[in-house]
Amino acid sequence: MKIAQFVHSTSLSTGGVAKAVIDLENVLTAEGYDNQIFEKKDSHDKAEINFVIAHGLWQWPGVVAQNLWRKRKIPYIIFPHGMLDPWFKQNYPLKHLKKQIYWWLKQGKILKNAHAVCFTTEEERRLASKTFSPYECREIVTGLGICSPPENEKNQIEHFQKSFPETRNKKRLLYMGRIHPKKGLGLLIEAFGRQAKEEHLLIIAAPIDVNCTHYQWLRKKTEKFPRVKILWAGMLEDSLKWGAIRSSEALILPSHQENYGMVVAEACSLGTPVLITKKVNLYREILECDAGFVAHDTQEGIDDLVGQWISGKIQTKKRNARKCFEEKLTIHQTMQKIVKLAIDAK
Repeated sequence: MKIAQFVHSTSLSTGGVAKAVIDLENVLTAEGYDNQIFEKKDSHDKAEINFVIAHGLWQWPGVVAQNLWRKRKIPYIIFPHGMLDPWFKQNYPLKHLKKQIYWWLKQGKILKNAHAVCFTTEEERRLASKTFSPYECREIVTGLGICSPPENEKNQIEHFQKSFPETRNKKRLLYMGRIHPKKGLGLLIEAFGRQAKEEHLLIIAAPIDVNCTHYQWLRKKTEKFPRVKILWAGMLEDSLKWGAIRSSEALILPSHQENYGMVVAEACSLGTPVLITKKVNLYREILECDAGFVAHDTQEGIDDLVGQWISGKIQTKKRNARKCFEEKLTIHQTMQKIVKLAIDAK
């Protein structure tokens, strides 16, 4: 069986989908399955393919997957990766109207014809049917997850602290993700600014575009709190990323919408507890395992999350965070479900 993954990009700067695709390729290869990633629309032309995993909506992967099914009867599954979340409908009504038209013309049929539409959490599946109409597809919750984290904890932490010496001897709270209005960073800066003391440090690890108006607004907001320490670390990769997560007391995601939150899985894999909102679709798994604290995506909610970190209560969740990863957030479990779908589709 030859499995193809269709995805718009595997650049890690684009977010968690790229990380998921790469990890899935690695675990499929490790288990002996012939698989390949295709990032360009026509790059698959000469490839032998028996099963397609199309990532995302609105772009070429789903269109090409459906064409292969129609022409060559190659079955496919689709991961929407949160693109059916009603948050976008509520916050971008004009864009939603354009997408609804495209849904009638093409995208809805792509999901209907898929062997399965795969959701990373039960919460994502629950929300998906509320966004576009008509909504017809075979729903499957496969989960997502990551591979086991790289070892060498000491070197990773040393690399991070050597690169950012201002983090030494501080109590560190980490945000890792993109800079985007849906990420709730304005609420986080406000909450941190109100409560932080001299020993506290907020690390914002995110790709930075100095011309981005939202980034400029966030930097302006920090001027309200000249005494608190916020480190704009930029995008962290490889050992720097793992060192940042390992050396932080907690990871926080104050998001207004987050389909999965790969960084939540990464934090849990290292036993770093998490502080997230109920708009992060993994929140039920975190609550079930008691791997952190969950709140609403309001100023009051983020104030509470930051308070749980400052009080030290979050430290009681470290062991539970690692257990959550082992039981619910490994990519190997997802891979097994995908392989079963591929076998059933023959």
